[in-house]
Amino acid sequence: MSATRTSTWQIASLISLQWMLLLSPLGAQQPPNHVGRKVCASCHPGEHSLWGGSHHDLAMLEVNDPASRAPFDGTEISSGGVLSRFLMVDERPVIEVEDSAGQQSLPVRYFFGTSPCQQVLVDGAKGRMQSYPIAWATPEAKGGARWYPLFPEEKTPPGDPLHWSGVLNNWNHMCAECHSTGMVKNYDIESDSFSTHWQELDVSCEACHGPGSNHVNWARSSKKDDDGEKRTPLPQMGLTVQFQRDSATWVRPEGEKVARRSIRRTHHDETETCARCHSRRTALVDGSVPGAPLSDTHLLSLLDATLYHPDGQILDEVYVHGSFLQSRMYAEGVTCSDCHEPHSGKLHIEGNSLCVGCHDPAIYDLPDHHHHAPESAGASCIECHMVSRTYMGVDPRRDHSFRVPRPDLSIRLGTPNACNDCHQDREVHWAAEKVMEWFPDGRGDDFHWGEALHAARNNSPVAPELIRMVLEDEKTPSIVRATALAELTPFLDRTNSDLLSRSFTDSDPLVRRQAALALDGLPLEQTYGVLLDLLGDSSRIVRTVAAELLSPIQRELSEDPQGAGLQLSRVLAEYISMQEVNGDRPESHVNLGALASRRGDLKEAVRCYKEALKRTPSFGPASVNLADALRVLDRDPEGIEVLQQAIDRVPDDAGLHHAIGLALVRVGKKEQALQSLGQAVTLAPQSPRYALVHAVALEDGGQRVLAIAALEKALQLHPTDRWLLAAKQEFIDKEKSIDTGESSTSPLPATPEKKASD
Repeated sequence: MSATRTSTWQIASLISLQWMLLLSPLGAQQPPNHVGRKVCASCHPGEHSLWGGSHHDLAMLEVNDPASRAPFDGTEISSGGVLSRFLMVDERPVIEVEDSAGQQSLPVRYFFGTSPCQQVLVDGAKGRMQSYPIAWATPEAKGGARWYPLFPEEKTPPGDPLHWSGVLNNWNHMCAECHSTGMVKNYDIESDSFSTHWQELDVSCEACHGPGSNHVNWARSSKKDDDGEKRTPLPQMGLTVQFQRDSATWVRPEGEKVARRSIRRTHHDETETCARCHSRRTALVDGSVPGAPLSDTHLLSLLDATLYHPDGQILDEVYVHGSFLQSRMYAEGVTCSDCHEPHSGKLHIEGNSLCVGCHDPAIYDLPDHHHHAPESAGASCIECHMVSRTYMGVDPRRDHSFRVPRPDLSIRLGTPNACNDCHQDREVHWAAEKVMEWFPDGRGDDFHWGEALHAARNNSPVAPELIRMVLEDEKTPSIVRATALAELTPFLDRTNSDLLSRSFTDSDPLVRRQAALALDGLPLEQTYGVLLDLLGDSSRIVRTVAAELLSPIQRELSEDPQGAGLQLSRVLAEYISMQEVNGDRPESHVNLGALASRRGDLKEAVRCYKEALKRTPSFGPASVNLADALRVLDRDPEGIEVLQQAIDRVPDDAGLHHAIGLALVRVGKKEQALQSLGQAVTLAPQSPRYALVHAVALEDGGQRVLAIAALEKALQLHPTDRWLLAAKQEFIDKEKSIDTGESSTSPLPATPEKKASD
C-alpha cells in the first residue's frame, strides 16, 4: 500500500449482498460461512501447495513468522521530521519514534508482504492499525536490503495525513480488505473507532472463492446408488463464485498471426474477482464477498489525469485492472489466468515463450519484428509492450494495457514511451522516426483517444470534436468512453448532447454512471425523466448518482402515484449508508454535506463539513465547502476565518488560497483578494482556471496590462485554453479601444470563474 497526499476517494457503504448470492431456485442453500484453508486443502492439496509461499499467502504475517524478514537491529532512520529506531525489546520488534509530539515506543503488530519490500503495522488509536511509512527493502530489491522511507520528500509532522498516525497510513481503510480474508472494517461513526476483524490473516482460498461452507456440505453429502456417487444438486456446487472457462481454449488457425478464444467470453467473473483488489477503486460495502458484480461492491477509478497519462499509461499506483480494461487482449477475451497460475500468482511460462503461445513466433519473435538483437532487452515482448514503473521506491510494476510503443504520441502529448525508457540518451523524435522506418504501415501518426483526453484537459476548442470520434468508435474500451464523457462535461451543448443521450443505455455501468454525473448542474425539469429511469438502474454506482441528483425534489416526488418517492427514498438511504460505512474518511462527510446542501438543509451541511474537519483538519475540500455553505447563509466573514485557519494548517494548498481570494472579493477586500488569487496561481500553475480568475480580478481592479501579462504567462503552459485565449483577446481589444476611442466588440464569455469573482 502506498498513499499519496492528493489521493481522492469516493466513499461508499454497507449493504448486504448475501441475499443475491444465497437464493437459489431449489432453496437448498444456507448462508455460507468461512471454513478456513485447512478444510479446502483436504480436498485440494495441489492448489494449496501452489498457493503456499505466494504473495497472497504472505500478504500479512505474524511478527514471529519465518517470512518476517525485516531486522530490528538498532537502525535509525530520520525522515520527514521523524526519527525512527528499529529495536528488539523483550524479544519483540519495536519502533521508537521521536517527533515534535515527543517520544514513544510502538510495538510491531504485523508485517505486510515479503518482496521486494516488507511493511510494518503498529497500533493506532481507537482500534486503528497504522502502516508505518518506513519499510524494509528485501535483498532482491533494487539497491539491496535496507530500511527506507516511503515518502522521502515529504515533511510529515503529527497531524499530517502522511504522518505514521495519519489517515493515509491507516490500515483499516487503506490496506485491510486486500491483505486478509473475510475482512470486515466495522467502523463506528459515533465513537470514531474500529472493531476490524478477519476470518484468515492472509489472502486465502475464500478471499477469491467466497465462504466455503455450502461447498463443503455439497462435497460431503454424497450418496451412492447403482450409477455411482451422487451429490445434493446445489447450484455451482455450493460455491459463492465458480470460475468456469466454458471449455474455452486459445486456438491459432493456420495462416493466422494471433490465437482466438474458441468460445466467446460471456461473463467477467474471473477478472472482476481479481479486480476487487487489483485495481484503483473504492469499496462500496463492508465485508463483501466474491460473486456480485464489481459495480455493486466497488467503484473503479477512471483514467483520471492524476492516475494515468493521457494515453492511458500508468502514472500513479493503479494496480492493473484499469490498464487491462484498455487492452485489446481484454476485448478479445483474455483473462488473468490465461497468463498467471491463479494459486501461485506466477506466470505459466517466463519470457517470450508465454507470449508466443498465442502470437505466432515466426512473425513476432524475430528481429524483423522487434529490430533488436536476440536475447537482448529490446527483443523481450514485455520490455516493449508492458513497460514498468516503480512504486513504493523499490517495486517495479508492469502496465497491463499491452500497448504498441507510440513515440509519436510522446511528441504530441508528452507521454512516456518504451523506446525512450530504454534509450534515454536519444531524443523522442529519433524514436518516432525509427518506428516509422521499421513499420511504415503501422500506427505512427494515427489518431489515438489519448489525444482527445489531452485536448479536453487543456481546454482546447477541438476537444468536443475529438471526443466525438472516441465515443462514436465502437471499439473504444468502456473505461475510455466513461473517461471521455467526464472530459466532455465542460463542453456540453446542443451540438454534442446526442453523445450523452446514447450513453444512458450503455452496457457498461461505468459509462452510464458518468452520463448521469454529466447531468449535474442542468435544470431538473430537463433531466427529471432520464434520472428517474436511472434511479431504477441495476447497478449501485448508477442509481445512487441518480438519487443524489434527484434529492432536491424528494418532497415533491413523495406524492408521485407511481411510487417514485418511495424508490428515491430507498436509493438515497443506500447512498447515505455508502458514505457512512467509510465514515472514517473526511470525503464521506463532505459527500453527505453536499447531499444536505442539495436538499436545502444548510445547517446539516455545515455539521457534516465540520465532522470532516474533525477527522482530518488538513482536508482542504471540507474547508472550502464549509466556507461556501456559510456564504449561502450570508456568513462570509466566518467562511473567510475557516479558510484562513485551513491555510495556516496547509499553506501550500492552492485551492484554499483560490477560495479565500473569491471570498475576499465578495466582501470588498480586493487588494487582499488579488494576493490570495495570485498565490493560488504560484502554487498551482498547472491550473488554467486559477490563472483566469486571477487575470479577471486584475482587470477588474484596473490593472489590465498586468492581467494581459498574467494571461500570456498562463498561455505558455496552456496554449490552447479557450477561456485564456478569449480573455486575452477581450483585454487586448479593450486596450485598443482606449487608444482609438472605439468600443470593444469581443466580450469575454461568461465563465463560471468570472461569475464567481464578480
